[in-house]
Amino acid sequence: MRIYDISQEIFSGDIFKGDPVPAATPLYRIKDGYPYNLSSVSMCLHNATHIDAPSHYLEDGLSIDQVRLEHCIGPCTVLSANGPIDEGFISPLLVRGAKRLLFKGKGWLTLKAAKALAESEIVMVGTESQSVGYGAQIDDVHRELLQKNLVILEGLVLKDVPEGNYYLISLPLKLGGMEGSPCRAVLLDYLPPVD
Repeated sequence: MRIYDISQEIFSGDIFKGDPVPAATPLYRIKDGYPYNLSSVSMCLHNATHIDAPSHYLEDGLSIDQVRLEHCIGPCTVLSANGPIDEGFISPLLVRGAKRLLFKGKGWLTLKAAKALAESEIVMVGTESQSVGYGAQIDDVHRELLQKNLVILEGLVLKDVPEGNYYLISLPLKLGGMEGSPCRAVLLDYLPPVD
């Protein structure tokens, strides 16, 4: 079994334009005579690799601690996509029975693709970008997905992951009432035993 770490490192990771930069503050250090090291961290919940909860765009949407964990764990498909991902790209994927789709590359969902996903059995969609949408449609794409409680996983690192089927584990932190969370996302590639 191979494990792919598909998460960005928090402090050097990507930041959506206008979001605060993550910072660590040392509180206690062994070198200063304390018996242990202790730090605090300040960051936006949407820095680097993260999950958007429905409350990110919906006033009465589920918060990150209410997101169904079974949507964040399970079989997934990794596909390459650069540029707009439209409903023509999405439609053939929906008949395959995939529940989680991760897009590798610089692709983003169009509003029509988001509507197709929202009307399907998909429970999660992920992207390497810091946003699943692009340009003037960012907000509408998010709302379309989140009103159906789809999990949005953004800021992935898929460059070393071949297209194909994997087992995804991408758990958010249990931050009560929050609209998103950083997460450590990994893919498991089960290989057949070698004779």
